[in-house]
Amino acid sequence: MQFHSKRLRSVILGVMLSVFMFSFNEHITNAEENTTYTDDSIFKKDEISTVNIEIDKADFQDMLDNPTAEEYKEATITYNGKTIRYAGVRFKGNSSLSSVAGSESERYSFKLKFDEYIDQNLEGYTKINLNNNWSDPSYMREFLTYELMDQMGIATPKYSYVRVMVNGELYGLYLAVENIEAPYLERNFSSISGNLFKADMGATLSWEEGMSIANTGLEQKIGFETNSNLLSFIEALDNQENVEEYFDVDSYLRYLAATTVLASMDSYQGRMNHNYYLYEQNGKFTFLTWDQNLSIGGMMGNADAQKEMLIDEPTSGAVENYPLVDYVLSNGEYKETYHTYVQEAVDLLDGLEERVEELKTLIGDAVKNDPTAFYTYEEFLANTGDETVDNKPGIVGFMQARIEHVQKQLNGEIPSYENGEGIGGGMGRGGMPEGGLPGGMSEGAPEGMPVAGMQEGGGEERRGAMFGGGDRGGMPGFGGGNQASNPQGQLKDLITVIVLIVLLLGTLIFINRFKRYRA
Repeated sequence: MQFHSKRLRSVILGVMLSVFMFSFNEHITNAEENTTYTDDSIFKKDEISTVNIEIDKADFQDMLDNPTAEEYKEATITYNGKTIRYAGVRFKGNSSLSSVAGSESERYSFKLKFDEYIDQNLEGYTKINLNNNWSDPSYMREFLTYELMDQMGIATPKYSYVRVMVNGELYGLYLAVENIEAPYLERNFSSISGNLFKADMGATLSWEEGMSIANTGLEQKIGFETNSNLLSFIEALDNQENVEEYFDVDSYLRYLAATTVLASMDSYQGRMNHNYYLYEQNGKFTFLTWDQNLSIGGMMGNADAQKEMLIDEPTSGAVENYPLVDYVLSNGEYKETYHTYVQEAVDLLDGLEERVEELKTLIGDAVKNDPTAFYTYEEFLANTGDETVDNKPGIVGFMQARIEHVQKQLNGEIPSYENGEGIGGGMGRGGMPEGGLPGGMSEGAPEGMPVAGMQEGGGEERRGAMFGGGDRGGMPGFGGGNQASNPQGQLKDLITVIVLIVLLLGTLIFINRFKRYRA
């Protein structure tokens, strides 16, 4: 009997091991399948794609009635002729979401989540954002910024213009942007096994003794914080020692050059210290770009100051309050490399006026016929040229002046550094103005806008508040975000492993009892 029980145990253990390996391999195979993508069929830069959202009318009305709930509703998405049923759709954003919600407009940005209800994807993509071009009369700021970054070898999400339909009716001209997740990471890093962090408002990368990851302003999207060098990286920045062990400096210098030339101040180097990701692979972080609709002087309402921003103090306040900028520009070798990338950006923008004309030809009619547009067609035309609309400087006029000023700095005709105070002086640590919010915002804020501090809570997007920007869609609000969470796929894998372990233990207990019974 002992022989038979041993044999039985061996057989059952073999079966359980086979089941475990099959399940593990299946998850690996699914992960590989989900990270494939086809550029031409989804993100077509030289044409306007069409996205139709078929959704129950009552569900869509509920979204309109409760836009800040950011609750997914079931929908059928047809994207360039490819149909995905049982997808999730919701409104997204923070400042843009609260601003539209407080206005008469219903032009919200959308997030499409193809695997919200079942395991599926659209040509490898599981999430795509449909951005409403909020606070950008030109419709071009984000497109042109990503295009320059892509040309400079910066890891950039896929993007393209889309004509959004809801239940077959035209809703507006949007910009589709790939979500920062598995397909993006696989394409740019050949791996999805690292840790991904998204910057919340106030993510300055400033070190405080005894701080935890929860205090960094970085929300973990992928991975486990127990297996991260994030705090070691931030402490190294503070000490300005061994930073290269934790950070890809060169890719950040490229990014900093692009955002500086384009005066993209709704970013880490701006007042809010947000709109970026950090991806950690093998203990080393790469800085990733995100959310550029207020680039090209569109953020602060002081276009003249941004045109003349010095390239060696390209911050909204004192450079010392931006540890990452301070570190790279305090190093002579890095600064020299950075200057070569600034020159590269300037050279690549040499044909900007022609590129703007090409995009006007591409999207002009769609803008003219946009039923939910924030701005008129005439304002679109004016802002793509040299006219200021809603405190946003005209793209061509602004960039011509900006490039001329930057080139003079590079040539040594004018200084590239003055006193380290950046632009918009008087900023306290972390980029917020000393003495509180500007312009009496705490007293004159719209109803429902929290002003007693930067509050936590709210949706997945948590973009942070923005200042400046005129009267289209109301004053931006402040919002929060989720705590660190792991992706749904990792949770499924973990549950599967736990179930298999429980089954294996149960089988061993059964064998042991069976052996004693037969004995």
